[in-house]
Amino acid sequence: MKSIFLFFIRSFIAVCSMSVLWFALFLGFDQAFIQSSLYAVAGGIIVYYITKWLQKRNWLKQNGLTASEYKYVQENLKEARQKIARLQRTLFRARSLGTIQQLVEAIRLSKRIYHVVEKEPKRFYQGESFFFYHLDSCVELAEKYTFLSAQPIRDQNVKSSLEETKQMLNQICESLEKDLITVLSNDIEHLQFELNVAKKQTTKWKDR
Repeated sequence: MKSIFLFFIRSFIAVCSMSVLWFALFLGFDQAFIQSSLYAVAGGIIVYYITKWLQKRNWLKQNGLTASEYKYVQENLKEARQKIARLQRTLFRARSLGTIQQLVEAIRLSKRIYHVVEKEPKRFYQGESFFFYHLDSCVELAEKYTFLSAQPIRDQNVKSSLEETKQMLNQICESLEKDLITVLSNDIEHLQFELNVAKKQTTKWKDR
């Protein structure tokens, strides 16, 4: 939503600049209509991209990131998006309600972490364990588990491995939840601070 708003701002500034430049060239400098129009369009395009660059620089400054850090975060978000898509596909191969519930929970937590970091890239460094370890493990285990559980194999060792994998998926879901809490730690601390302030204010009013 914010990106659309910024796009309209850039477009508005570019159109205004283009109009001013056209009138200045056509009326002020007696340039030909076509020539004035071409220069005005070129000027509007230049203003659009300069505004876009300034908006991005300001946004990066507000988020405490350099351009290279932002690029690095975006690359990891792209990889995470692809992994979450793989995780979602395992739902179609799940054979039991319990497994489906596990996968749905893992997908829900993964998506939530992804969207929080997508909105505020500086939080990426608080969720490194998710991006570099837990999401990978979850996807790999889910894919292998759903594949093997769909096979007509009665071997006891395979069944034992599947049960162990299912338990491990539960542990990974717990890790994903901890990752989400870590990513949201600043908000949680801020909320706790506000609660403490509110409690003190309430106590003061009661004492009065």
